[in-house]
Amino acid sequence: MRISGCLLTAVLALASMGIAGPAWPAVAAGQSTAPQRPLVLVDQVGYDTAAPKRAVVQGSVADRFTAFKVIDVANGKVVLQGTPQAAGTVDHWNDWHYWTIDFSALKTPGRYRVDVSGNVAAFSFPFRIAHDVLQRYTLSNVIYYFKGQRVTGDFDRADAHLKNPDPKGLAYVDLGGGWLAATGDYGVHLAEGNHQEVSLVAWSLIQTWRNLAAAHDQNFAQYERRLLDEATYGADFLVRAHVAGGSFYQSIGAPGRAKAAADRLIEPTNFRQVIKTTPGSAGSAEVGQAEWPKDYVAGFGTGGGMAIAALAAASTLPEHGEFTSQRYRATAEDAFRYLQRHNRELTRDGSQDIVDDFCALLAATELYRASHDEAYRKAADAWADGLMARLATHDGHRDYWRAGEGPAPFFNATDDGMPVVALAGYAAIASPAQRAKARDAIRRSMEFQLRITGDVNNPFDYARELVRLKDGSMAVKFFFPHGAEGTWWQGEDARLASLAAAARAAAPLFADDTAFQSKLQDYAWSQLHWILGRNPYDTSMLIGSGHRHIQYMFFDSWEYTNAPGAIINGITSGLDAEDDGIAFDLGYAQTGKDDDWRWGEQWLPHAAWYLYAISLPRD
Repeated sequence: MRISGCLLTAVLALASMGIAGPAWPAVAAGQSTAPQRPLVLVDQVGYDTAAPKRAVVQGSVADRFTAFKVIDVANGKVVLQGTPQAAGTVDHWNDWHYWTIDFSALKTPGRYRVDVSGNVAAFSFPFRIAHDVLQRYTLSNVIYYFKGQRVTGDFDRADAHLKNPDPKGLAYVDLGGGWLAATGDYGVHLAEGNHQEVSLVAWSLIQTWRNLAAAHDQNFAQYERRLLDEATYGADFLVRAHVAGGSFYQSIGAPGRAKAAADRLIEPTNFRQVIKTTPGSAGSAEVGQAEWPKDYVAGFGTGGGMAIAALAAASTLPEHGEFTSQRYRATAEDAFRYLQRHNRELTRDGSQDIVDDFCALLAATELYRASHDEAYRKAADAWADGLMARLATHDGHRDYWRAGEGPAPFFNATDDGMPVVALAGYAAIASPAQRAKARDAIRRSMEFQLRITGDVNNPFDYARELVRLKDGSMAVKFFFPHGAEGTWWQGEDARLASLAAAARAAAPLFADDTAFQSKLQDYAWSQLHWILGRNPYDTSMLIGSGHRHIQYMFFDSWEYTNAPGAIINGITSGLDAEDDGIAFDLGYAQTGKDDDWRWGEQWLPHAAWYLYAISLPRD
């Protein structure tokens, strides 16, 4: 399909006025298609003035592009021109062909579009070039999203009087507050399995406030006020979720299709998919009935470590909420003491993995920052050493993170960047010798990430990952594969934002190596650009920002729809278990089952990681 000259002129006119033209069709892997209309893919929000600036052209084998122009949409003038560079195809990504355009030389603030020409013409929609572009044009909405996810009304009243599963505790406990998990999940979870959630949100809000406050920019003043309000709201919930003398209740469930407030309960979430809450209920016969505290209380890796880190950090804020700063710190210290002694008892098999390591390291680091007690720095040293010992080389893969005792790699749909983020935070409190060790581990890890991202044709510089498949083999993939261990496959926008955060958190440690710093920052930008529309589906995953979005559907209904300021799950591999392809937004009508959420549902970790990533230094 080609655009006629009249249609192109009309749509370009609309684009120059900031009005979206027709939405281009997107193609799922495995479908046979006619050659698609070429797309010029850009970050739909924009580019920082000093940052690298690239567009990707997506077309078909018949297309030839010989020139590009960057046009100022305010006056129609050409401000930069050149030749697109052919970038070939990506294996198993349909029959799409790619070209790249570098317009990094353009640093003047304004609104622009990119036109390409050859045997066919195409253009991008308008985007901005501005200083602090993502903070200026997306941060406010993300903060509003969290406020909109607060638990209120009948849910909050129900959560303030929940039956306590602790047989020796009070009959009912007050767990009011927190944030609803996702578009279709009205539960409140410190973590779901090894995916950090509410505890991550509270921590991210505080870290974002710290980063903005450190910039001393008056333009952020009201953002800082709102971040403090949201952060202390989260800290108050974590205090209420604390089990006196122990850790934290891990999850409030919202079962049932009606999601009635009366049905809310403190849920057994430690691998809750296989736990039987009563002898006759569905679940795994091998696990049996849920037990206190193992199946209800958060360990370091299942929300407890991040909750401690958030509370310790909250105790240093200039404001507090319902509870005092002293209460925040005392709660964090109580939970840390308990988990230092009992964390293994809260794991599935009595062993600790990398998620325990980096979450406990974050907790110890923040407790030291809050107290300057050497006992916490000593604890941080031990957890950091354990984490750094997990850098492994196996089967030709060098310097990847090992998940457990064996060679299996750590890969996670939300938190792949956390080992580096935790080590970068630790480096700020470590002794010179320990700081040097952390810096070396961070470098090795990020060089591995850069290497696996660049060792195949990858015009988007999408962060690939080393995974373990069900047959035990290890392989580098673009997306979390359906054939991997576990059943959680979905878009990975939190994972991408966490890796962007890791690269940005690491960069200041390498002031003596500007070339490596530049690679890290470029890698970070590429992941954020993907989230904001520079992807094969020309779709911004951040609802309300950019020119094209999708809405989450549920069993072909519009009962659950998305809110501005939040990020959807995103793009996945193809539908088959071993498919290396690509898929997005296929819909109930195409799949015949409730897979819509895998692409279109908003989830707290996506926005939490994005918020933190865009607040970090990027130059």
